[in-house]
Amino acid sequence: MNGVAFLLGHAVFTTRQYAMLCESRVDAASRQLARLSRLGVVVRVTRGVWGQPAHPRFTPFAAVPLLLGNEQGYVSFLSAMHLHGLLAQIPGSIQVATTGHTRCLTTPFARYEFLRIQPSMMREGVATSATDPAYNMATAAKALLDALYIATRKGRRFSSLPEVDMNEVSKAELRRLLDRQVRATPIHRAITARIAELACVEARR
Repeated sequence: MNGVAFLLGHAVFTTRQYAMLCESRVDAASRQLARLSRLGVVVRVTRGVWGQPAHPRFTPFAAVPLLLGNEQGYVSFLSAMHLHGLLAQIPGSIQVATTGHTRCLTTPFARYEFLRIQPSMMREGVATSATDPAYNMATAAKALLDALYIATRKGRRFSSLPEVDMNEVSKAELRRLLDRQVRATPIHRAITARIAELACVEARR
């Protein structure tokens, strides 16, 4: 495959992917991509990861799997809640649940926030997007649960949430995920109380 054909088929990619499919050495591929970046053809997201914002299938969410590397992770929290219609407000960053360290990454087309949760919370409530390229994203119930879980941790991030449309959340799924993924009684109790508060706010609208 030549470079033109590769770029036509890949909205986001790594240097290694480009080198492998174009049958090139990684160092040579890196130099070629750097030249294309200077010409404005591709954009360097971070070291070894590239994107084409002008590509018809490009979305900044598609870069998430490449930015995670060997970590487990998926789009969640306010970002997934907005995509599922729970929030009208557009988050200022793409928020990702990860098994790695909590950190932020600012790129030319998006700011990414990686928030650490327990690996045991990665097993359910996550689906693959219908987009191409695909990425993993929490269901509406799982995204809300993740945000409420983080709110119980040190620093109490998400202790105040924007208006949440609870009609867009499966109450049965939320309860099932809470019972299966949060075993610590104090945390389970705190999250249950927050869910009740959100339901009351929704009922008063």
